Amino acid sequence: MEQTPKPKKPWYKKTWVIIIGVLVLLFILAGLFGPDNSKQTNSTNKSGAEKSQKEWTEVYVFKGNGMKQSPVFELFGGEARLRYSYKGAEGLGVGVFGVYVVNEGDDVMKSGGAPEIMTSAEKEESESYIHKSAGKYYLNVNAQGDWVVIVEEKK
Repeated sequence: MEQTPKPKKPWYKKTWVIIIGVLVLLFILAGLFGPDNSKQTNSTNKSGAEKSQKEWTEVYVFKGNGMKQSPVFELFGGEARLRYSYKGAEGLGVGVFGVYVVNEGDDVMKSGGAPEIMTSAEKEESESYIHKSAGKYYLNVNAQGDWVVIVEEKK
């Protein structure tokens, strides 16, 4: 007696095809009904934006009384400002306070220039934005009385 060969299964009924089909179906369902990633993406984008937000960073602090020149400091081309506090000499009723931001190697007394800050108030605490490109600078302060100048740059 001869054995008859078993009939072949159609391709879509083969075990390996069924396993792959079930896996594909599971991936699709996981994508549709899995955890909501939109909240996580938003928080990631939010913290990325917060990290890219620049903050004022102290570059140099210069204190004194009367006329002084600072050592050289460097600016990197970001937004920059001078915060300052000034108290004129007692009894005068008026003050003299001027701050120049000078390129390294220049002499404001020889070449002249406009001060970044100039006040005749007896006492003042404020800030002034400066517009300088990246480079090395020093402060030249002309004053009567005590003062503090803080150079800051957004980094």
